Amino acid sequence: MNMIWKNLALSTLVLAAGAPAHAKNQTLTCWYNDHADFTSADPADAGAQIGAVARVKSGDQTYSYIISARDGSACPVQLPLSSLTAITGPLIQQDEGSCSNEEVKDSDSAVVKGSITVARATEESSTAGIRLAGAKPNTRYKISLKCGRSLGTLRTDDAGNAGRTVDFPNPPAGQAFSFEVAPEEAPEGNKLQSLSFKK
Repeated sequence: MNMIWKNLALSTLVLAAGAPAHAKNQTLTCWYNDHADFTSADPADAGAQIGAVARVKSGDQTYSYIISARDGSACPVQLPLSSLTAITGPLIQQDEGSCSNEEVKDSDSAVVKGSITVARATEESSTAGIRLAGAKPNTRYKISLKCGRSLGTLRTDDAGNAGRTVDFPNPPAGQAFSFEVAPEEAPEGNKLQSLSFKK
């Protein structure tokens, strides 16, 4: 794996929107078992490094991943066990956004309906873990790399929750990119935009 991506926490992949974190965001530890499945979330220890992935315990707390979010529903449903670092940002209910979504903000008035976690997979591709929480129930959503390509679909349950991991090609170095998650039917008023990411 490229050393640049191993040192992700040293700013190789950042949320590029420049927006301040929501006032209620907190540093959380997401816990995963040895099958890479999310099990729980706790407040992180003081000094925990956001974006770090580590094997630390066993059982349902085999791997830890540190995020900044409003609550544990932002933790990705699965986290590739090969990940050493990743970055998570909110999915905000907003119909319009540019290719890079640099104008999308996580403000006090933002309606957050999920999260997206980006981690490097190979020299050619990365993974995006999409998690919806409280979105439209029993609805199929399309996942898109904006101004790029369709990355597949996921379907919410009765509570409007869903999760899926998809692969996408790495953008050129320094290029900002973003994602849109939109219902296949009646998307207006229900589209979800990621913040801007930058490799």
